[in-house]
Amino acid sequence: MNAQTIITENADLLFSLKLQAQRDMARWPQYAGHFDGYRLCRVKRRIKTKMGLAFEKGEIAIFKDGRASDGVDDGIAVVVYSASNRCDTGVFAKDVEVLG
Repeated sequence: MNAQTIITENADLLFSLKLQAQRDMARWPQYAGHFDGYRLCRVKRRIKTKMGLAFEKGEIAIFKDGRASDGVDDGIAVVVYSASNRCDTGVFAKDVEVLG
């Protein structure tokens, strides 16, 4: 698999995950455009919240990093959209691998 194929597949996956998140939140007008700046990531460990299982280890998700555009720093929380819980979830940056 060449680099261009990986970039295209990641772009398609990012688009699909953002589209699903937008559909999940469509009934709430305040979420219009909410996921525009989200990027692709892989969650490094299984994460449970009060709502239940938010992420499985290795799950691909979208996240928002409000700081540097070149990645995330360990120990700082980032916002990752949990498709299973249908909500943004605070996750330690060390538990997220940036994919694009």
